[in-house]
Amino acid sequence: MVAFAPLASGDPEQVGRYRLAGRLGQGGMGRVYLARSPSGRMVAVKVVRAALADDPGFRRRFVREVAAARRVSGFFTAAVVDAAPEGRPAWLATEYVPGLSLADALAEHGAWPEQAVRQLGAALTEALGAIHRAGVVHRDLKPSNVLLAADGPRVIDFGISVAAEDTLLTDPGVVIGTPGFIAPEQLRGEKTGPAADVFALGAVLAYTATGTGPFGNGAGHAVNYRVMHEEPDLGGLPSGLAGVVARCLAKNPDNRPAVPELLNELARVPRERPDGRFTATDWLPGPVAERIARIQAAPSPNATAPLPNATTPSPDAAAPAQEEGTAPEPAPSAAPPAAEPSAEPAAAPSAPDGHKRLTRRRVLMSLAVAAALAAVTATTLLNGFGSGGEEKSHDTPKVKPSNVKQLWSRSLDGGLTLGAVADGTVYLSSDESGTLRALDARDGSRLWQRQAEGKGEDTRVTSASGRTLYYIRDRYLYAAEADSGKTRWKARSILTSPTTLDDSAYSVILSLLLAQDVGTGRILWTYDLGEGAAQGEFAVSGSRAYAHGDQELYAVDTRTGKKQWAFEADSTLMTAPTVAGSTVYCGGRNGTLYAVDTRTGKEVWRGDFGGKLWNSRIADGADTPVVADGVVYFENDGYVSAFDADTGKALWRHRPDTEDDIGTLSVTAGTVYFTDATAMVYALDARSGRPKWEENLPTSLTHWRPRIVNGTLYFEDGERLRAVSLLN
Repeated sequence: MVAFAPLASGDPEQVGRYRLAGRLGQGGMGRVYLARSPSGRMVAVKVVRAALADDPGFRRRFVREVAAARRVSGFFTAAVVDAAPEGRPAWLATEYVPGLSLADALAEHGAWPEQAVRQLGAALTEALGAIHRAGVVHRDLKPSNVLLAADGPRVIDFGISVAAEDTLLTDPGVVIGTPGFIAPEQLRGEKTGPAADVFALGAVLAYTATGTGPFGNGAGHAVNYRVMHEEPDLGGLPSGLAGVVARCLAKNPDNRPAVPELLNELARVPRERPDGRFTATDWLPGPVAERIARIQAAPSPNATAPLPNATTPSPDAAAPAQEEGTAPEPAPSAAPPAAEPSAEPAAAPSAPDGHKRLTRRRVLMSLAVAAALAAVTATTLLNGFGSGGEEKSHDTPKVKPSNVKQLWSRSLDGGLTLGAVADGTVYLSSDESGTLRALDARDGSRLWQRQAEGKGEDTRVTSASGRTLYYIRDRYLYAAEADSGKTRWKARSILTSPTTLDDSAYSVILSLLLAQDVGTGRILWTYDLGEGAAQGEFAVSGSRAYAHGDQELYAVDTRTGKKQWAFEADSTLMTAPTVAGSTVYCGGRNGTLYAVDTRTGKEVWRGDFGGKLWNSRIADGADTPVVADGVVYFENDGYVSAFDADTGKALWRHRPDTEDDIGTLSVTAGTVYFTDATAMVYALDARSGRPKWEENLPTSLTHWRPRIVNGTLYFEDGERLRAVSLLN
C-alpha cells in the first residue's frame, strides 16, 4: 500500500460509511484519508476543511463540481465513487490507487527517459480528454495529482479545486497551487478552459523529463512571474519532446494544441504491446516499477476494528465530577526569560460565527437528552427573562442565583444576523437583502444602515477591528469604514476574518497568511503556513504576526512577510495564538497549552489538563487562550484550566456538568464566563475555578452564535437580538 500516516488524536474514525485507516495527505482543500468501505474496498476519502465548507458560496460550487466529476470515466482517472458535498463535514471518496505519486517517484528516482515520458504523456492526455468530455476542467494538474500504478497513471482531484479557486484572492501575488504548473490566464484571474490543463500537462512532462520545472525554482511569486513574462527553459529536454512541450506552454491559450492533436503526437510509441495493455515493465522506469511492486505487495492497513457504540458514554463522560478548586501538580516549566518591554496589545480576529469544532462528547449525546433539552428550551421561551434568580428546569443544579440582566433587545428584521462586536459597536448583516446595520453596543440604538456592495447572496459580516468592517458577499471580501459602512476596497476571497493593526489588514486564507494595505486592499506580502493552517487562527502584535500550520507556530515580520522563527509543537495546534508581553500562547488538540518566547521562538513552558477527568485520546476542540491578570485560561473539549502565565503552574481545572460543546471563553472583572451549545451560560471564580452561577438563556438554538465582550453577552433569540449583562 502507499505510505500513510496513522490517524491522529481528533481524526474521525468514520466518514459516511467508510472506516478510516490512516492519513494519506493534506492540502489546501482538506485532509485525505485511506478508508475501507463496508464491503472491504479501499478508497481515498477527502474531507473538506471547515474554513471552506462554512462558506455558502464554496459549498454550492462544490456540490456542482462533485456532480460533474462523478460523470468522468476514463482509463487513467481515479473515479469519484461516493460523496456528501452537502454534509458536515463535506467529503468525497475516490477510487484508491495503490501506487506512488509522480512527485514522489521523481524525488526518489530522478528524471525519466524520453520513451517513458511519452507514454506517461499519452495516458495523461487521454485522461484529460475524458475529464473535458464531462464538462470539467482540472485546473490543478501537477505531479502530486498523478498517481502511478502498474497498469498506468491515474489523474486525481479533477475539477474539485475550482470550487475553492473561485473564492480566492485573484491578485497575481496570491496563488493557491503549485507555482510553475498554473497557466498564465489562471494567474491573471481570467476564465480558464481545457487549454489551461494542456499548459499544466506541458509543465508536468518537462518536470518528468528533466527533474525540474520549465520555469525554474525559488519563491512562488518569482516562478509565477516567469510563467507570465518569460519563456520556459527547455534546454534539458530530449529533442523529440521539446517541440510538443513548447507548444503546450504557449502564453496564449489559443496557440496551445487541442487534446486530440496532442494525443496523436504523444501516442507515437515504437514498442506498443499487441494487446494494448499497460504493465509496469512496459512503461515505467525500472526503479519506479520495483517501488510500485513493493507497495502493491504490502498488506492492507487494518480498518476493521469495531467503532465505539454511538450511544455509549465515553470513559471521561462517565467519570465522577472532580472537586472544583483543587490544584494539580505544577506543570514542568523552564525558567521564564527576562521580561520584554511592554509591546502593543495583540490584535486577534473575531470568529465569524461563534462556533467551535464539534467534540466527541457532543456526538455521544443520546436522543433522550436532546429531547429533554428541547422541552426545557420551549418552556423557558414561554416564560421569558425573569429576574435571573429563579430555578431553571435543567439537570444541573444551581450553584448560586445569577444576576443575568437584559440590557436591550432589537428586532432582527429582514433576516439580519449577528456578525461582530467591536469598539462599542454591534454589526449585523442580512443574506436575504444584503443589508448592513450598526448598533450602539450600550443601548442598541441604530448608528447607521446601508446596502452592501455587489450583488448576489451570502452577505455576512466576518470581523471588525481598527475602525474597519469586513464582510463577504458573493465571493468577494469588502473592507468598509466602520463608522459608516462606506466601502474602501474589495478582493475575491473565501470566508475570512481579517484583523487590522496600524495600516495593514491581516488574514489567513487556506494555507496563506496574508497582509494587505488597509486603505487600498493591495497585497503587501504572503507567507505559506503549510498544512494545518486555519482561517481565523492568527494574531498580530507589534512587529510580528503569529499563525500556525499543523504542528508549527510561526512568527512573521509584519513589515516584510519574512519568517522570524518557527516553533514545533508535539501535537496538532488548533487555536489562535494569544500574545501577552513577551510570550505567545497556543493550544493543541491533545490539551497541551504551549507558552513560547515571542523574541526567540523558544518554549517557555507547557501545561496540560491532567487529572482523572481528562482523556487526551478523545480531545477534539479548543478555544483561544485568554490572558488576564497574570493567568492564562484555556478550554479544551469541555475542560477549563488556569495556568500561571509566567511559570505554567496549574492553578485549577474545572469541568462543567454538560455533555455539550462549550466555547466563547471570556474573563472580565475576576470572573470566567463561557457558554455551551444549549444556551447555558457559566460563571467561575477566576482565582479558584469554583462555580459562581449558571443560567439557561431563552433562545432558539438554531442561531445560537453568542459573543461575550466586556461582560456583556450578545445573542440571537429568534427574530430579536438581545444584549444581557453578566456582571454581578
